[in-house]
Amino acid sequence: LTVAVVDDDEVHTSGYGHAFQSEDVPVRADETLFRVGSVSKVLTWTAAMQLVDRGQIEPDAPVDDHLDAVDLPETYDEPITLEHLATHTPGFEVRGRGDSVSDPRHVRPLAESVSTDVPARVRPPGELHQYTNYAAALTGQLIADISEQSFRSFVTENLFAPLGMSKSTFQAAPPGLVPADGTAVDDVVSFYSDVSPASGLHTTAADMVQLLQAHLNGGVVDGERILSESAVDAMHQQWFTPHDRMDGRTFGLSERTRGDTRIVRHGGGVPQFSTEFALLPEEGVGLFVVAHGSEASAAKQDVVDALLERFAPVESSGQRRSPDGTPERADELGGRYRSVNATDTVSSEKLVFGFFTGQPIDVRVADDGRLITEQGDSTDEWVEVEPLVFEHVEEDSTLLFRETDGEVTHLLDGLSAYERIGYHEQLSVQGRVAAVATVLGLTGLVGWPAARGWRRYRGGDGTPASATRARWVAGAGVAGLVVFVLAFVAASVAVVSMGRPTLFDRPPAWFEVVFVVPTLGALATAGAVAYVVRAWVREDWSLAARVHYSVVVAAAVVLYWLLQYWNLLWVRLG
Repeated sequence: LTVAVVDDDEVHTSGYGHAFQSEDVPVRADETLFRVGSVSKVLTWTAAMQLVDRGQIEPDAPVDDHLDAVDLPETYDEPITLEHLATHTPGFEVRGRGDSVSDPRHVRPLAESVSTDVPARVRPPGELHQYTNYAAALTGQLIADISEQSFRSFVTENLFAPLGMSKSTFQAAPPGLVPADGTAVDDVVSFYSDVSPASGLHTTAADMVQLLQAHLNGGVVDGERILSESAVDAMHQQWFTPHDRMDGRTFGLSERTRGDTRIVRHGGGVPQFSTEFALLPEEGVGLFVVAHGSEASAAKQDVVDALLERFAPVESSGQRRSPDGTPERADELGGRYRSVNATDTVSSEKLVFGFFTGQPIDVRVADDGRLITEQGDSTDEWVEVEPLVFEHVEEDSTLLFRETDGEVTHLLDGLSAYERIGYHEQLSVQGRVAAVATVLGLTGLVGWPAARGWRRYRGGDGTPASATRARWVAGAGVAGLVVFVLAFVAASVAVVSMGRPTLFDRPPAWFEVVFVVPTLGALATAGAVAYVVRAWVREDWSLAARVHYSVVVAAAVVLYWLLQYWNLLWVRLG
């Protein structure tokens, strides 16, 4: 672990423990490189503010006018501006693919990374906060296109050099990261940023103390100015908030209120590393903490909490807020809310985000008027302070419900947004339904051929020809699901054997062909539905045959609906 602290004119840096994967090498604040994950964005937004400070771009200027390497979708009339990127409000879906690779040889030039798999625009810009690496990566390319030099070159020339950050680098695999015992870096590191402005910085505590000072000293350190004082002030001001009671976003950083102290901060984390960069502008205090190891996140947070307790102590009042009656729209608030990272994703990554972007929040209203939220093992209580706005009964935090066309649709827990989902959209419900539907579908796919073979063995098959044709069609529909799973596994194996990035990191263009298989199966199932109708209208099959056929087809319809819901068909409606 390494720490940097600025307290007015006092500067402290220190290192503890040993370097990454090198137990005999002690951490030195001026030498040891650490990965800082999303704290890389602090450098990126500082560089972007330099362009604003120099008059090369206005915060409200459409970025499409300045980008050469990528064309953004023109989904909405309102253009995406630099301000939208800096506050994570451009309206993009979250893009996981293209963010990282497990082999440094697969890291692409930034221009290629941001122009491949451009995320869809799912809402007008400025409407809702949704944190994405793509916003920062696109800003890095914007910096490159405006300055007519690479992002790494611009940052080196305009930040690292004037601030004396001589060890810092956006190089994907710097030599200082390789273990001292000579172990191949690929054996111990599984994450390499493919969007370096968002997550690719390697740095030291001594270097980061320079950046802290620049932000606290009006843009100047040791006589070297990187920003005007007004630009620094503008960077630390609030640029976006969902509600005036809530903390929001500054230009690239987030706000956090701790008692009477306002903190401007950014956290970061990649596998085995966890980081915090925090400014207390009014107190002249800055903190940088980064740890590595299996307990990196907990270790980092313990140190951050201890430092904040020193520089921004908070005394608990010991009082609990009490509700003043039932919330105004209590009947409309209850239900389950899922992260917009999943609900607003229109690519095949939706299922990944549905499983791995945090647990949903369950909301209910207690008899005494308290709003109860449950997320995993955590239960919190809230009191309404104005319509659709709730304060925590003990802590200084705010919960906001958002409505669309008069209907409550979203829950905002701070800046994290969740969309209300129906009972049928819950993963637990869908899992049980999928299991039952799979078993029922297989009774047709396996049972029909087995039954036909048995009847022939017994000396004849009196099945109507129309029933045989219908079963072939329905069987093709169910088989499409099985073939899809096999094709997905085969594609994964093929990609690995070709030495390419994984399907999650960067699926090849041909991978979309895999989704054609279930799409054809869905078409066959649509034909089977027509056979269901025909069978019941003509009644030329036995009752048992009609019932079983209908059940198998219904099971296939359910399974294909689930595939469509999670964007796993070639033709996507969501």
